[in-house]
Amino acid sequence: MKMNKTKEISATVKFFATLRSVAPAKKNIALLPGSTVRNILEMFDISEKTKLIILINGAPHKTRETLVKNGDIIAIFPPLAGG
Repeated sequence: MKMNKTKEISATVKFFATLRSVAPAKKNIALLPGSTVRNILEMFDISEKTKLIILINGAPHKTRETLVKNGDIIAIFPPLAGG
């Protein structure tokens, strides 16, 4: 499927805790329509094996296949441990 670059969408991605060592704390990104959370993780070279907590607009998402929509805010956390 050929995508038209003029129809890019924008999203904000935020990385927390130890993920900040491999990705910026916050970044506005441009994506092609049909992009998923998996595509964002690939942009930042975050391994498929890395366990993550993913929130989109404050709601938890269990799959990396969730489509990203224009204006979404994606927060990505490593698993958190209590203490």
